[in-house]
Amino acid sequence: MPDLLYLDTARLGRISPSALRAHQDAAALAAAEGASALFDRFLTHGLAACPREMRDRYPGLAAWAGVTELKRALGSLVGHGPDLPVLIANRSAQLMKLAARLLFGPCRNVLTTDLGWPPYHAVLEDAARRAGRAVTTVAVREDALAGRIDETELVDVVGRAYARGRCDGLFLTAVGHLGVRLPVERIVRAAEAAGEVCFVAVDGAQDFCHTRGPVRTGCCDLYIAGCHKWLAAHHPMGLGFYGRPRSRTVIDTTLESAIADGTIDDPLLALSTQIERSDLGGAGETVNLVSLFTARAAAGDQIVPAAGTEEGRNSVAVTAAAERSGWRPLLPDRNLRSRILLLKAERDAVRAADPQRLRNRLRDAGVAATTYPGGLVRLALPDRELEPTEVTQLTEALRLAA
Repeated sequence: MPDLLYLDTARLGRISPSALRAHQDAAALAAAEGASALFDRFLTHGLAACPREMRDRYPGLAAWAGVTELKRALGSLVGHGPDLPVLIANRSAQLMKLAARLLFGPCRNVLTTDLGWPPYHAVLEDAARRAGRAVTTVAVREDALAGRIDETELVDVVGRAYARGRCDGLFLTAVGHLGVRLPVERIVRAAEAAGEVCFVAVDGAQDFCHTRGPVRTGCCDLYIAGCHKWLAAHHPMGLGFYGRPRSRTVIDTTLESAIADGTIDDPLLALSTQIERSDLGGAGETVNLVSLFTARAAAGDQIVPAAGTEEGRNSVAVTAAAERSGWRPLLPDRNLRSRILLLKAERDAVRAADPQRLRNRLRDAGVAATTYPGGLVRLALPDRELEPTEVTQLTEALRLAA
């Protein structure tokens, strides 16, 4: 039986080799030390601060050097300055709540697109209602997926909607869950040309460690992401990157206020601050810490992708495989593509099939993928070139599922 061809990274990344070793050694360390004083030393200062015997016993945790160093390692993957703030939370949804609160402090009307993750948009809409503010949603998804709009046209559509709605804030999805990549920097510049832009928040869940995201350009105030997809740390953990001079102080004060009034309730967000201060004596909720160790280990396995790597031979090979197997690739304009490729079944019977049944059929044929209603299959292509045998394996799996 061939090895599983894993193309489901947009849902959950396959745990990276170093993250797997960190996961295993974290469990072994927990079995040996529990919550001892020595574990406290390890948690606060890293494995290098522990006795030699401990360092030799748990080599999978060698990269762990404390929360501050973890934040620097993660920040380096998005081109973040070493001294700029990074937030670590159990759930990225808590950081989305923070983003919504920050947007509807100064902003009267926040522009977004229909490419975003629906639960995040629900948070945004709820915050707008509570604040008596507005959300303007620009519909570009269908045209983008059908290749009927290019990057320049999309920027123009969004810019005109921003001006027409007298918007003053932006919530943008750097890469949508269906694979369309937004030109975030160009959209921000177009909005700035059209009117005032008080705050820019970017959802980077599908962007972090996938493309060269907008943090590098300094065009967003808050960028939120996670660790369980393209980073391949396996354990979910939310990340927030900020530090833009105009908004750094307001983010700090808003976060403090949101924690105080219970809007943000995340034990890891609180504990990570305590750990950085070497203050582990304060009362607080017990937190699963494994995500810290696997995230740091996975960061060491990452190579920040060069611009355009996701537009190489894999897309051509998989598109051809799909077309000869009963599937129609949905191909955006080249500049709007990512390594997420969406396929639509040609046959009506497959379009009407239960998505989970379709997903099971693909897995039985050796391919892990995400499926949606309407006969849609989402493939997350790797950053390495697929082997000819893997393309053959995928072709056969698609043929059997069609």
